This record gives sequence, structure tokens and C-alpha cells, in this order.
Amino acid sequence: MKIYQIVGTLNFGDAIGNDVVAKKHVIEDMGIETAIYASSIAEKVKEPGAYTLDKMPKLDEDDIIIYHMGSGSPVNELVVGLNCRKIMVYHNITPYEFFNIDNPTASEDCRRGLEQMRTLMKGKFTSYIADSEFNKSNMIDMGYKASDIEVIPVIVPFDDYRQTPDQTMVQKMSDGCTNILFVGRIAPNKKQEHIIRAFAYYKEHVDPRARLILVGSSNQNGCYYPDLISYIEKLGVKDVVFPGHISFAEILAIYSTAHVFLCMSEHEGFCVPLLEAMTFDVPVIAYDACAVPETMGGSGIVVDDKDPVFLSKVIKEAVTNEKLRADIIAAQRKRLEDFRYEKIKAQMQDYIRRFLDKYPPLSSDDSSKPYKDLYDIVDNNMKEAGKSMEFTKDALIAGADRCSELVDVASLLNKDMSVRSILETVYVSFFNMLPDKEGYEHWEREAERMSREEWIKCLISSAIDSEITAERSTRVMYDPFADPAAKAALKGGASPA
Repeated sequence: MKIYQIVGTLNFGDAIGNDVVAKKHVIEDMGIETAIYASSIAEKVKEPGAYTLDKMPKLDEDDIIIYHMGSGSPVNELVVGLNCRKIMVYHNITPYEFFNIDNPTASEDCRRGLEQMRTLMKGKFTSYIADSEFNKSNMIDMGYKASDIEVIPVIVPFDDYRQTPDQTMVQKMSDGCTNILFVGRIAPNKKQEHIIRAFAYYKEHVDPRARLILVGSSNQNGCYYPDLISYIEKLGVKDVVFPGHISFAEILAIYSTAHVFLCMSEHEGFCVPLLEAMTFDVPVIAYDACAVPETMGGSGIVVDDKDPVFLSKVIKEAVTNEKLRADIIAAQRKRLEDFRYEKIKAQMQDYIRRFLDKYPPLSSDDSSKPYKDLYDIVDNNMKEAGKSMEFTKDALIAGADRCSELVDVASLLNKDMSVRSILETVYVSFFNMLPDKEGYEHWEREAERMSREEWIKCLISSAIDSEITAERSTRVMYDPFADPAAKAALKGGASPA
């Protein structure tokens, strides 16, 4: 058995990409062979065992796919068609309206992703993981069953943040300025313009030595980043820095020299930078939207107002009020305990073990095994309650197999079943329902007075000639009783309907 993770794009430094790599290490620690496959892999990604999808091997029936869902992609259709056990990790999809002007391609990807979640992907996975309760509720709103979804936060390897920060950047940021920081893509849903507006007021009326650092990559062909630059010029505010997509060591340096982390984002499925800021004891001020308050977990300062005057007062208190600052940092440290690497690692490994116990490998030899197992479980429960099943196991399997209006009569005849099982299987196969009381009584009486062969012929011929079969346009793959003379001789039996 092998566990393969699949993601549309494996990017360097983003939350989904980091989670994919972290999960790979967690699975490897279980002694399970694993690898990552993506349609494209960023050049900066150096993780061993990460390959493009064209190199993915043929899946065996006992393999497992973990698919990271975060956007519309042709990969979504590919994964749905894979014949193996599948787990979806849902990272949420940004509402496409945010990107309508800035990035029409991204807007369409998000729109298609949400549509595929509601249609194509639903019911096509063995189990689901949401990395926040907010994401789980989002899935439930799209029609997914709550019982099928388990919440497991993204895995953050906090030990990585203990690396030595870039000293040149540390010196640059340690010049006496108050560093206000936000880390995240320069994108419309992140609402960097609201951060800039609050900063402009804070710098002019509270702290002229303040500096705003907006770390994150931007869409070079979009209009959002140029609009932010124009907005800054219009406000006449200085000291707004866009470092771009910088190295990890430089990000560590910026976090280690920040005085406050300000997040005004309006759509987050989790928001890992909040935890990163907490790791460096940077007080977090964040807008109350989507999964943000859940990730904060009562720590930091969660606000429901973006008024720049109000935010400036909050920033000032977080920077200058030593008692408040200490209390915020203490609460954030406590919250970080909930996301300890070893804790989430254990949660993910426990999930995988339970998954393996609950969902045995798919078997090409017996596709009906899950239905048989389900029947046996329910049958045992009913017997313990002093009751009995109202239909046979074969009827359940016939219902599961009935994926079209095509009936293979030869297949029915070749099965070694009891009279009741044959009766119910014929009804389900032809009419997608069980016999009524009169139907049971009639055909069971007929079975007593006829030979088994004669009874089966009469039952099937009556089913083929019934009005329900004609109304439903049920087609027969092979009718061994098609001889008109033989049918005429069997007309004595009552029609199943």
C-alpha cells in the first residue's frame, strides 16, 4: 500500500504547498511509502519525492489518494476518476467575485472549483478532511454530510521557524521604526488597501516613525497591485514596503523585528500567517472574517470594525501598552499549543489508521463486498434488537449494481440464491423496488408448485412483459426465454406488477 498526495500546483511557501510537504513527512514517519504529484511544481520546491503528474505510477487497489482541493482544475476531474480509496483535504476556495477585475483567470478557476465542489466532487471520495470548522461548515452548505468530514488543522512545522533569520534584513528593519506587518498574497481578498488606509492615519496622527511591510507575491498582469500603488500615492503616505516573494530567512527576519501583525483579510480558510506571527510573539490584530476568529481561538485582538481611527488606537495600545502587549503574547503562546506539530501530526496519523481500519482496499474481484459488509452490520444490529431485515442481501447488491436501465438476465440466472433472493433481485433489477405483500405471496406460492427452472422462467418472463418494464424503458441485455412459444406457455403466472 502507498499513499499518494495530489495537488493542482505545488507552490513554494504557500499554505497548501507547505501542508502537502508536512503531511508527506507525517506519512513517512508511519513507515508508509508516499509521494507528491502535481500538474506543476515551483522551481524553489526541493522536496524529494515530489513529481509532476505525468510521472505518477499505476494505482493498485490498496493505494490511497489524498487530494488537496483549493481551486478549479482539470486535475479535479482526473482525481474523481481514479479507482482507489480517496481522501479530500478541503482548504476552501476564495469566492470568485474577489478576482473579477484583477485576475479573470483566477476568478474563473475559483468559480469552476466551487461548481465542481457542488457537483463533480460530491460523493466521489471515501472521506473528507477540512482544515478548519469554517471549511467544514462551508462543505456542509454545499451538500456534504457532516459525518463524512473530519477537521484536522494544517500541519505547521514550527521548528523551521527557529532557523537563523537573514541578518542583513534584521539590521535593515531594526532602525527604530515601528514595524506593522502583514504576510499574504497581494490579492483583493486580502484587503491590503484597508491595511494601508489604517496605516496612513496611524502614521500621520500617532506614530510618524511607523513603517508598513506587506510581504507577498503579486499578480504582475493584474490591476490590484498597481491600484494599491496609486492609492498610496493618493494618500501621500510614505514607508509602505512591498518586499515581494522573499526568501524564508528574510521572512523570519521581518517577523522577528515586527511590532504588530495587522490582518484585514475578508476570506481565509485558515490563515497560517496568524500562527507564524504568534510564533515570533508579534501581537496580532485581525478582522473578524471567515476562519480568522477560529484560528485566533480567543487570542490576539479580533476586531469587527475597519475604521482607521479605531484601528490606529488598537495598534497604539498593542505597541505601547506593555501590560496589554504581555497579555496578548501570553494568550497567543497558549493558543499555539493547540497547533503544536506533534499534536497535529498525531491527529493526522490517528486519522489515517482509523481510515485504514474502516475502509479496506477496493477489490476488483468483489465490488459488492462493501454492500455485503454493510448488510451484515445492519442485520446483526437488528437481530440484537429482536428484529429482522425486510429484504435479502442479494436485493441490496442488485440495487447497488443497478446503475442503468439495462438488465443482464443471464447474470441473474447464474447466481445461486434462495427463492426470496431471486424474487427480490428480479424486482430490484427490473423495477428498482421490492415486491409488495401480494407479490411475495403469489410468487412464493408459485415456487412451491413449480420446479425451480419453470418458476424462474415464469418470473423473469412476466417481468420482461410487464407494463412497468415498458414504462421505464428497461432494456434486457440477454433474454434466454425469448422464444415466443415458450413465453406463451408461461403466461399462466401473474405479472410482478
